[in-house]
Amino acid sequence: MTLRAMEVFLQVVRTGSMRGAAEKLFISQPSVSGVIADLEREYGVRLFERLGKKLYITAQGETLAEYARRMLALSEEMDRKMGGLGDGAPLRIGASVTVGACVLGEILKRLEGPPARVTCDNTRIIERQLLLSRLDAALVEGRITSPDLSVTPVIRDVLMLICRGDSPLAARPCVPLEEIARHPLLMREKGSATRAALDSLFEARGLRLEPQWECNNTQALLGAVAQGFGVALLSPRLIGPQDGLKAVPVSGCDLSRWFSLVVHKDKFITARLRAFCDLCAAWR
Repeated sequence: MTLRAMEVFLQVVRTGSMRGAAEKLFISQPSVSGVIADLEREYGVRLFERLGKKLYITAQGETLAEYARRMLALSEEMDRKMGGLGDGAPLRIGASVTVGACVLGEILKRLEGPPARVTCDNTRIIERQLLLSRLDAALVEGRITSPDLSVTPVIRDVLMLICRGDSPLAARPCVPLEEIARHPLLMREKGSATRAALDSLFEARGLRLEPQWECNNTQALLGAVAQGFGVALLSPRLIGPQDGLKAVPVSGCDLSRWFSLVVHKDKFITARLRAFCDLCAAWR
């Protein structure tokens, strides 16, 4: 299998068709078909099931795709290193939304060298970007599922009730979850790690969760709290001294969690990437 064959194969996987892959790669459709046929002969397996006009990847095809992605990623690493870029190339760092808003910027300020290229999204998207070698490392609060990624908890965090500073709740030493559930709730969107944790907690307590707001922007949620639309359950790290907001502990349940450093197990660790990992591990 050549690197070009791997590129063609993975493009068929992404587009779901020989024609789509040919258009993306600017080659003929028979050339794409020939590459796939050669791979199937070489390994003695069917990579795709052809049902009507659609292609469906087989289990053997999924296995080959994982190896192909790793080999292309290693090839890219080799080209960057041998091309003289090495530690001079900007790091490509991913972060889940909360981490990007409250932690990552301060860490990157301490990282020497060219500014990093940063991608902020929910943990599922960041995980996929790491597996495709589009990111060098990531700092996330959500759960990572792929066994190909190395996950190291590095920064402890806790969700707290966020309310206006002039709210009666702000004067309380703590507030039980059952009472919080009776207030208008401003929540992260479905699919975020924060929302998943709270959904599970509310369900386990038999509490009904009907958010007043759902949003993937933490600053928008904090702004809505400040304007009196309701309360939120977020990291107190997100609050600035000028926001006029108060973080209050939630009693009767454990809302602690970890921000984790995630790197592909096959990743070549440059000196700059090591420096970034060390900064994350030392952060409090």
